[in-house]
Amino acid sequence: MPLTTPKSVSAVRTPTGRLPRADGDNTRQQILETAGQLFADLGYDRTTSKLICERCGCNLAAVNYHFISRDDLYSAVLIESHRRLIGFNTVLDISNSDDDPRTKLTRIIDTLLDGIDPSQWHARLYIREIMAPSVHIEKVIKSEALPKFAVLKKLISDITGIAPEDPAMSLTVLSTIAPCMLLLAANRDNLRAVLGDFQEDKAALKAHLKRFLFAGLDNLAAERRQRVTKQR
Repeated sequence: MPLTTPKSVSAVRTPTGRLPRADGDNTRQQILETAGQLFADLGYDRTTSKLICERCGCNLAAVNYHFISRDDLYSAVLIESHRRLIGFNTVLDISNSDDDPRTKLTRIIDTLLDGIDPSQWHARLYIREIMAPSVHIEKVIKSEALPKFAVLKKLISDITGIAPEDPAMSLTVLSTIAPCMLLLAANRDNLRAVLGDFQEDKAALKAHLKRFLFAGLDNLAAERRQRVTKQR
Protein backbone atom coordinates (compact mmCIF):
# COMPACT_ATOMS: atom_id res chain seq x y z
CA MET A 1 0.00 0.00 0.00
CA PRO A 2 1.45 3.41 -0.95
CA LEU A 3 2.40 5.64 1.94
CA THR A 4 0.38 8.80 2.35
CA THR A 5 1.12 12.34 3.43
CA PRO A 6 0.65 12.90 7.18
CA LYS A 7 -1.51 15.79 8.36
CA SER A 8 1.62 17.64 9.45
CA VAL A 9 2.62 18.31 5.86
CA SER A 10 -0.79 19.11 4.45
CA ALA A 11 -1.97 22.62 3.58
CA VAL A 12 -0.50 25.08 6.05
CA ARG A 13 -2.98 27.14 8.05
CA THR A 14 -2.26 30.23 10.05
CA PRO A 15 -2.04 29.74 13.84
CA THR A 16 -5.63 31.02 14.08
CA GLY A 17 -6.78 28.09 11.96
CA ARG A 18 -7.54 30.12 8.84
CA LEU A 19 -6.16 29.21 5.47
CA PRO A 20 -3.81 32.01 4.37
CA ARG A 21 -5.11 34.34 1.68
CA ALA A 22 -3.32 34.27 -1.64
CA ASP A 23 -2.08 37.83 -1.12
CA GLY A 24 -0.71 36.84 2.29
CA ASP A 25 1.36 33.92 1.04
CA ASN A 26 4.16 36.18 -0.17
CA THR A 27 4.29 38.05 3.12
CA ARG A 28 4.40 34.83 5.11
CA GLN A 29 7.18 33.45 2.94
CA GLN A 30 9.14 36.69 3.16
CA ILE A 31 8.93 36.63 6.97
CA LEU A 32 9.94 32.96 7.04
CA GLU A 33 12.90 33.54 4.72
CA THR A 34 14.13 36.59 6.61
CA ALA A 35 13.75 34.93 10.00
CA GLY A 36 15.53 31.83 8.72
CA GLN A 37 18.53 33.86 7.62
CA LEU A 38 18.69 35.71 10.94
CA PHE A 39 18.18 32.67 13.16
CA ALA A 40 20.87 30.84 11.22
CA ASP A 41 23.38 33.68 11.43
CA LEU A 42 22.66 35.12 14.87
CA GLY A 43 20.91 32.34 16.78
CA TYR A 44 17.54 32.43 18.50
CA ASP A 45 18.49 34.66 21.46
CA ARG A 46 19.98 37.46 19.33
CA THR A 47 17.22 37.45 16.71
CA THR A 48 14.49 39.75 17.95
CA SER A 49 11.05 40.26 16.45
CA LYS A 50 12.00 43.91 15.88
CA LEU A 51 15.05 42.90 13.84
CA ILE A 52 13.01 40.45 11.75
CA CYS A 53 10.46 43.18 10.99
CA GLU A 54 13.18 45.66 10.05
CA ARG A 55 14.89 43.20 7.71
CA CYS A 56 11.76 42.04 5.90
CA GLY A 57 10.06 45.44 5.86
CA CYS A 58 6.90 44.36 7.63
CA ASN A 59 5.26 45.22 10.92
CA LEU A 60 4.85 43.12 14.05
CA ALA A 61 1.14 42.67 13.34
CA ALA A 62 1.98 40.77 10.14
CA VAL A 63 4.38 38.49 12.01
CA ASN A 64 1.81 37.84 14.73
CA TYR A 65 -0.91 37.18 12.17
CA HIS A 66 1.06 34.44 10.45
CA PHE A 67 3.02 33.01 13.40
CA ILE A 68 1.51 34.43 16.68
CA SER A 69 4.87 34.65 18.45
CA ARG A 70 8.61 34.47 17.95
CA ASP A 71 8.58 30.93 19.38
CA ASP A 72 6.01 29.83 16.81
CA LEU A 73 7.98 31.54 14.07
CA TYR A 74 11.16 29.75 15.15
CA SER A 75 9.34 26.40 15.14
CA ALA A 76 8.05 27.11 11.62
CA VAL A 77 11.55 28.05 10.46
CA LEU A 78 13.01 24.85 11.94
CA ILE A 79 10.38 22.77 10.16
CA GLU A 80 11.14 24.60 6.91
CA SER A 81 14.86 23.93 7.35
CA HIS A 82 14.15 20.20 7.70
CA ARG A 83 11.98 20.23 4.59
CA ARG A 84 14.69 21.98 2.59
CA LEU A 85 17.18 19.30 3.56
CA ILE A 86 14.71 16.77 2.18
CA GLY A 87 10.95 17.20 2.20
CA PHE A 88 8.55 14.48 3.23
CA ASN A 89 6.58 14.85 0.01
CA THR A 90 9.79 14.24 -1.92
CA VAL A 91 10.51 11.13 0.14
CA LEU A 92 6.92 10.01 -0.32
CA ASP A 93 6.97 10.50 -4.09
CA ILE A 94 10.18 8.48 -4.34
CA SER A 95 8.79 5.73 -2.11
CA ASN A 96 5.57 5.47 -4.13
CA SER A 97 7.39 5.42 -7.48
CA ASP A 98 7.80 2.30 -9.62
CA ASP A 99 11.54 2.14 -8.92
CA ASP A 100 13.03 -0.84 -7.11
CA PRO A 101 13.92 -0.32 -3.39
CA ARG A 102 17.65 0.18 -4.05
CA THR A 103 16.97 2.89 -6.62
CA LYS A 104 14.51 4.56 -4.26
CA LEU A 105 17.04 4.63 -1.44
CA THR A 106 19.69 5.90 -3.85
CA ARG A 107 17.44 8.78 -4.86
CA ILE A 108 16.70 9.68 -1.24
CA ILE A 109 20.40 9.70 -0.31
CA ASP A 110 21.23 11.81 -3.37
CA THR A 111 18.48 14.30 -2.53
CA LEU A 112 19.60 14.56 1.08
CA LEU A 113 23.22 15.13 0.07
CA ASP A 114 22.09 17.83 -2.37
CA GLY A 115 20.21 19.52 0.48
CA ILE A 116 23.34 19.75 2.64
CA ASP A 117 24.60 23.13 1.52
CA PRO A 118 26.30 25.21 4.25
CA SER A 119 25.90 28.32 2.09
CA GLN A 120 22.13 28.12 2.59
CA TRP A 121 20.45 29.22 5.82
CA HIS A 122 18.44 26.03 6.27
CA ALA A 123 21.60 23.95 6.63
CA ARG A 124 23.32 26.45 8.94
CA LEU A 125 20.25 26.68 11.16
CA TYR A 126 19.89 22.91 11.39
CA ILE A 127 23.57 22.66 12.34
CA ARG A 128 22.92 25.11 15.19
CA GLU A 129 19.99 23.03 16.36
CA ILE A 130 21.99 19.80 16.22
CA MET A 131 24.83 21.27 18.23
CA ALA A 132 22.61 22.98 20.81
CA PRO A 133 19.07 21.55 20.64
CA SER A 134 16.24 23.83 21.73
CA VAL A 135 12.84 22.88 23.12
CA HIS A 136 11.46 23.36 19.61
CA ILE A 137 13.29 20.38 18.14
CA GLU A 138 10.74 17.95 19.57
CA LYS A 139 8.04 19.37 17.30
CA VAL A 140 10.32 19.02 14.28
CA ILE A 141 11.11 15.41 15.16
CA LYS A 142 7.42 14.52 15.42
CA SER A 143 6.20 16.37 12.36
CA GLU A 144 9.15 15.93 10.00
CA ALA A 145 11.76 13.38 11.07
CA LEU A 146 9.60 10.47 12.20
CA PRO A 147 7.45 10.27 9.02
CA LYS A 148 10.62 10.27 6.90
CA PHE A 149 12.26 7.63 9.08
CA ALA A 150 9.19 5.41 8.66
CA VAL A 151 9.67 5.51 4.89
CA LEU A 152 13.41 4.90 5.24
CA LYS A 153 12.84 1.86 7.47
CA LYS A 154 10.42 0.39 4.93
CA LEU A 155 12.95 0.77 2.09
CA ILE A 156 15.78 -0.71 4.15
CA SER A 157 13.49 -3.57 5.16
CA ASP A 158 12.71 -4.29 1.50
CA ILE A 159 16.44 -4.37 0.72
CA THR A 160 17.71 -6.36 3.70
CA GLY A 161 14.72 -8.38 4.90
CA ILE A 162 15.10 -6.86 8.38
CA ALA A 163 11.68 -6.09 9.82
CA PRO A 164 11.07 -2.38 10.57
CA GLU A 165 10.37 -3.23 14.23
CA ASP A 166 13.52 -5.36 14.58
CA PRO A 167 16.03 -3.77 17.03
CA ALA A 168 18.68 -4.16 14.33
CA MET A 169 16.79 -1.69 12.16
CA SER A 170 17.69 1.27 14.40
CA LEU A 171 21.39 0.55 13.99
CA THR A 172 20.94 0.06 10.25
CA VAL A 173 19.16 3.41 9.86
CA LEU A 174 21.88 5.06 11.93
CA SER A 175 24.57 3.65 9.65
CA THR A 176 22.61 4.80 6.62
CA ILE A 177 22.27 8.44 7.61
CA ALA A 178 25.42 8.89 9.74
CA PRO A 179 27.67 10.05 6.85
CA CYS A 180 25.06 12.62 5.82
CA MET A 181 24.75 13.88 9.40
CA LEU A 182 28.53 14.17 9.64
CA LEU A 183 28.66 16.25 6.48
CA LEU A 184 25.87 18.43 7.82
CA ALA A 185 27.24 18.99 11.33
CA ALA A 186 31.00 19.05 10.75
CA ASN A 187 32.80 22.27 9.96
CA ARG A 188 33.53 22.21 6.23
CA ASP A 189 36.89 23.98 6.59
CA ASN A 190 38.02 21.59 9.33
CA LEU A 191 37.04 18.58 7.22
CA ARG A 192 38.96 20.03 4.28
CA ALA A 193 42.04 20.61 6.45
CA VAL A 194 42.04 16.97 7.60
CA LEU A 195 40.68 15.11 4.57
CA GLY A 196 41.28 17.42 1.65
CA ASP A 197 38.74 18.75 -0.84
CA PHE A 198 36.75 15.54 -1.09
CA GLN A 199 33.46 17.47 -1.16
CA GLU A 200 34.33 19.37 -4.32
CA ASP A 201 33.38 16.43 -6.55
CA LYS A 202 29.79 15.88 -5.39
CA ALA A 203 29.14 13.04 -7.82
CA ALA A 204 32.19 11.10 -6.62
CA LEU A 205 31.22 11.70 -2.99
CA LYS A 206 27.69 10.40 -3.59
CA ALA A 207 28.96 7.32 -5.42
CA HIS A 208 31.49 6.53 -2.69
CA LEU A 209 29.04 6.85 0.21
CA LYS A 210 26.44 4.74 -1.58
CA ARG A 211 29.04 2.07 -2.41
CA PHE A 212 29.77 1.59 1.28
CA LEU A 213 26.11 1.86 2.23
CA PHE A 214 24.90 -0.83 -0.14
CA ALA A 215 27.86 -3.09 0.63
CA GLY A 216 26.77 -3.00 4.26
CA LEU A 217 23.09 -3.53 3.47
CA ASP A 218 23.89 -6.42 1.15
CA ASN A 219 26.01 -8.00 3.87
CA LEU A 220 23.13 -7.73 6.34
CA ALA A 221 20.76 -9.23 3.80
CA ALA A 222 23.14 -12.15 3.18
CA GLU A 223 23.52 -12.82 6.91
CA ARG A 224 19.76 -12.83 7.34
CA ARG A 225 19.29 -15.28 4.47
CA GLN A 226 21.88 -17.59 6.05
CA ARG A 227 20.10 -17.51 9.42
CA VAL A 228 16.76 -18.27 7.81
CA THR A 229 18.29 -21.17 5.86
CA LYS A 230 19.83 -22.67 9.02
CA GLN A 231 16.52 -22.43 10.88
CA ARG A 232 14.70 -24.50 8.26
